[in-house]
Amino acid sequence: MDVIQRDLSFDSSLGEERIFTRIVEPAEKSATKGVLQIVHGMAEHSLLYMDFARYMAKEGYVVVANDHLGHGRSVSSGKAYGYFGPGGMENVLNDLHKLYSIMHREYQDVPYFMMGHSMGSFLCREYTARYGTDLSAAVYMGTCGPENPALLKSELALAEHFVKKLGATAHHPLFAQLSTKRFNKAFAPNRTSADWVTRDEKEADRYVADPLCGFDFTVSAYRDLIKLQKSICSEAWLERVPKDLPLLLISGSKDPLGKNGLGIRKLKQKLEKTGHTVEMILYPEARHALISEINREEVFRDLKTFFDTHLPL
Repeated sequence: MDVIQRDLSFDSSLGEERIFTRIVEPAEKSATKGVLQIVHGMAEHSLLYMDFARYMAKEGYVVVANDHLGHGRSVSSGKAYGYFGPGGMENVLNDLHKLYSIMHREYQDVPYFMMGHSMGSFLCREYTARYGTDLSAAVYMGTCGPENPALLKSELALAEHFVKKLGATAHHPLFAQLSTKRFNKAFAPNRTSADWVTRDEKEADRYVADPLCGFDFTVSAYRDLIKLQKSICSEAWLERVPKDLPLLLISGSKDPLGKNGLGIRKLKQKLEKTGHTVEMILYPEARHALISEINREEVFRDLKTFFDTHLPL
């Protein structure tokens, strides 16, 4: 099937930025099966998902992915990368919903899906708690399992301290040490700073060489991220996600964010206990970014199968 790619931009809910968005879709609109909105992760951008987007578009899906505030081409000259502005993640969630509204107006008669990776999975998890009734299914990819509430509370207090002390757009190396650098140490001796991301050396090198990937978050963005994680790891979140929304947890068995699969299994158990319909795929030896892993063709097929399963008969 022939596909076309186009770009659009819209005013962010923050008001100071335009949100850059990529769309890949079937050339024949009548061939559209559904819409898939992708929510990218921390310190990356929508371009990384275009191979998968083209694959899905050839299968009849409209795929849309924006660059979040503080990321990619949604950062205007002179603005800070890794900064979500006053309001934090609420700005990003509002932008995601704004994009949903734009796409849904154009494609009202087909199912609408959402998939979030890493930080994007945190956003997707909160989005499904708020707006899950608008979706036909959702995928949490490269997500975290349940986290210790006391630990998150202490990390949040630390982040709040540095925001007050240094300012919202300042940086502090401690938070990278607690997150991405800690994850990478699990694969020591390290060849690159992105060894934890994928086993594919070419993809890891591309990530490291990309100036729009791997940048350090501001202290306020780390605070906003911890706040979001605290929300989606709460018992209340489990009750807020619609019970009839089909969910897929998809992760690598060597993804440190998911505690090498242990956290993903625990999340599945919690969702099942609260009556949710949830599937899980753990890929042996795969690391964090499944769509750039050495088995990405398998991942692409499995994702397509999941979405196809939730199309109307």
